[in-house]
Amino acid sequence: MVNMTLKTGVLSVSYDEELKHLIGFGSRINPKRGYLFVSKVLGKHIPTKPSQMKKIYNKLAQKTKHKLIQDKPTLVIGFAETATALGHGVFESLRDDYGVQDIFYIHSTRFMTSEDTLLEFYEEHCHAPSHIIYKPRDEALRDLLYDVGNVVLVDDEVSTGKTVSNLIEQLKHRLPGVHNYILVTILNWINNKQDAFESVALHSGSFEFDWHYQGEGVDDSCIVSEPQEKVFLDEIIPYNFGRHGVDKLHCIIESNVDVDDLRGKRVLVLGTAEFMYPPYLFALSLEENGIDVYFQATTRSPVNVDGDIESKIEFKDNYFENIDNFAYNVVDKEYDKIFICYETTQKPENFKLKKILNQHGFLDVEELNFRDS
Repeated sequence: MVNMTLKTGVLSVSYDEELKHLIGFGSRINPKRGYLFVSKVLGKHIPTKPSQMKKIYNKLAQKTKHKLIQDKPTLVIGFAETATALGHGVFESLRDDYGVQDIFYIHSTRFMTSEDTLLEFYEEHCHAPSHIIYKPRDEALRDLLYDVGNVVLVDDEVSTGKTVSNLIEQLKHRLPGVHNYILVTILNWINNKQDAFESVALHSGSFEFDWHYQGEGVDDSCIVSEPQEKVFLDEIIPYNFGRHGVDKLHCIIESNVDVDDLRGKRVLVLGTAEFMYPPYLFALSLEENGIDVYFQATTRSPVNVDGDIESKIEFKDNYFENIDNFAYNVVDKEYDKIFICYETTQKPENFKLKKILNQHGFLDVEELNFRDS
């Protein structure tokens, strides 16, 4: 066991070389859960090579394929906000690399639109517990939904399985024909057998957390993680990159990017909140063209500068909800060019991310808007 002393307590983990390549450690500003496994391969809190993210998608898809009931449609669900890209990547790898037919993808969301809801669920330990899963927008996918035989649930990690089991209970009422639930994670810390689902993970193990520093680094009373009033965001986020069900992604960047101008430069592609997978694809295309590029995304998850979280900037969100957002391990790095990527059609006046990056010495920051076709 390795003992990590954090601002909130001591985290003890069975730590080997495999796990060392997957995660670091940090502490949450959250009185319900004081520790954080900081993923090195997810593209959220730590800048990550897109090719490394793709390898993770493929590894998980390879393990998942053997769990599927053949000749039955498959629904893949990614958990917002951290696993929206992970879920989408596993889905596309299952479809393209492993030939799974009749498969489609939806990710849960914390954003409200006026479209039909399949269900809502809660992640009780989370800073922002509310999740919505919408019905597919496309009629063909909506019809396919009720023929689904496999449901693949994708998250970055699982600790107890309680949230997943609660979600599956709801899904059973709405999709009574499904008898095969598979939980796919990078990390699995569940220490007892689960009857509700099968598990696929890159690493399974155990840990212990001992609260030592009660009150320090856990006060989240001043942090706004959920909107004060519920407003439909149809005009702000009209596009569908997975939130309303996709079997094939269609996205267009509304600017021309000169790849040759990026040669010899160190580049960061920065997604925003749940909007991760299209920016990841953009970053991957740059890497495949020989650019030294890293990917990560902003988040509403409040954590301390502690352990593998070496820097932090705070700003209000770009979704007009006045939510506190953060970017970790960005301003301590050196980049010649930063692309900030948006699915939002407009930005509120109090959204200052570009200005903050400029103030930290990043003078070449370009904003890219994405839309579906």
